[in-house]
Amino acid sequence: MKIRILTAGLALFIVQAALALNQGELERFFPPAKRFARLDKVLRINFPDVRQSQAKPEVFNRAVDFNNQGLAELRNGNANEAEALFSRACKLVPGEKGFWSNLLLATRKIKGNELRSVDIAKRVMALDNNNYQAAHIAGLVLLNDLDRPLDAIAFLNHAFERSNQDASIAVALATAYEKAGYSESAFEILKLHAHRATDDPYPIYMLGLQYLDREDFNPAIRAFNSARVADTKGYAHDAWIRARYYAGQLEGLADDCRKVLRKFPEVMNRQSLERILFSLAPQDLRFEERVKIKINDASAIERLDFLVKPIPELAGHQTTRLTSAEIVSGANSTRAQVVDRDQNGRLRISVPRDQIRHEFILKLVHRIQTVPLLGSQVKANSERKPEIKYAALSEKYSVENDMLALLADRIERQPGNFVQMATKAVSSGLKYLENYEDFSVEWALRNPDNCDCTEFSRLLAALCLRKDTPARMATGFLVKPELMGQETSIGHAWCEVFFPGRGWIPIDPTLQSTMHWAYFGNLLSDQIYFGEASDNASRISIDYTSTRSEMQVNLSGSFIISRWQ
Repeated sequence: MKIRILTAGLALFIVQAALALNQGELERFFPPAKRFARLDKVLRINFPDVRQSQAKPEVFNRAVDFNNQGLAELRNGNANEAEALFSRACKLVPGEKGFWSNLLLATRKIKGNELRSVDIAKRVMALDNNNYQAAHIAGLVLLNDLDRPLDAIAFLNHAFERSNQDASIAVALATAYEKAGYSESAFEILKLHAHRATDDPYPIYMLGLQYLDREDFNPAIRAFNSARVADTKGYAHDAWIRARYYAGQLEGLADDCRKVLRKFPEVMNRQSLERILFSLAPQDLRFEERVKIKINDASAIERLDFLVKPIPELAGHQTTRLTSAEIVSGANSTRAQVVDRDQNGRLRISVPRDQIRHEFILKLVHRIQTVPLLGSQVKANSERKPEIKYAALSEKYSVENDMLALLADRIERQPGNFVQMATKAVSSGLKYLENYEDFSVEWALRNPDNCDCTEFSRLLAALCLRKDTPARMATGFLVKPELMGQETSIGHAWCEVFFPGRGWIPIDPTLQSTMHWAYFGNLLSDQIYFGEASDNASRISIDYTSTRSEMQVNLSGSFIISRWQ
């Protein structure tokens, strides 16, 4: 009996330890909210000792003459001559703050005198503690010229306390906080003061960036929209487009993106805007598939057919046409014919016997035209909710996995829509690494740093299935502008989730971490849809007969995509 009790206790300990381990592993799917630091301490400025002694009238008058001559040189753009004259005035009357202020203005204009400018500003501030202009100049020198934002904060804060209605000082202080790593302090200042700069779009733009960094898209969009009214350089327009894209607010965005690119051809993030426009604009594409086959004994093959599942038409998103098929064997190329369709709708393409070699290629060329299918434009439908038949699911969904159960329950406790929260959890918890395999959910949960789009999509589908929400995987191809004309073997996969009244809605958890909500509920122009994923069949397979009972036949595929000419 004692042995049994110990054994039961040990079993309970093992279960509890395993549960604690799983709970710890779950944390990667729920990263803490991004923390934004605030600077709470007061930064002091060490002022020099100054004496405000009275100068004799004749000495003071000579200093005034030097000062006036310096002002004339400054107006004529002769900063070096002006600095020398102001220096002489200050030397004669070291307690006159006006002379020092003018010296600061001249010194500021001379490259290489940055540290001296700061020292002169400190002397002006020591003579007049309420002089915010000198503090502002010193702060800008430290921030922009010397790249010392923490030191700049002390001076800019001094200026801000004495002139908190000056939006330019507020923006400079916020910039210094941001560069020094104190984003929360910058955010607080901008929320209170950015709107004061009615004729300067930059403060509102900075506020929008703060919201965007916090993934708070709606206030970011409003801020950028306000800033672009006075933006003549394009930075606010660029950010306005990107924020709307990340928020998934895609209606009319393609036209607005075109206008921004035309109006601001040198806009800073032009490449990002072009990528966004590519995903939203209609595409007319030449999609070439190459299927390479290797046979260990080609002479034993009596008949060989390729079975090709056609790339489907998808209402509102893509039209497709197979324009050519050919067999490439060495330097020879033969046009291939579609013989018929099998009972599953697959095209049967026969390879002429004289073209069967140890190694040859089937080349298929499709013309595919796509337009974005936006979820906001999908009409309501009355399709009934599909019944989930767990017994029919592939084992790769691992629906009974304990870790999956814990993850699904944890997501359900998060505020908000389960599918949205699950999408964020998957994109946070898995890390992308192309693995060229098709692994199970259980494997993905054990190897979260080595997952590609297949594991991302299957995990999201499995989480939905755990909560009785129909979900499935879709396969296709993600068109990347930078890869146009280049051969690649990497396809793409995403998830489809059934929503009552709307039907099957596409969701791409792989792109969630970088594109946020752009691919949630939308099929964009850069997504070529092959169809619902099947664990039991490939899009292209072979059917053959041979004189040998054992044959080694290997297939590998690649794609080349370009614009249709």
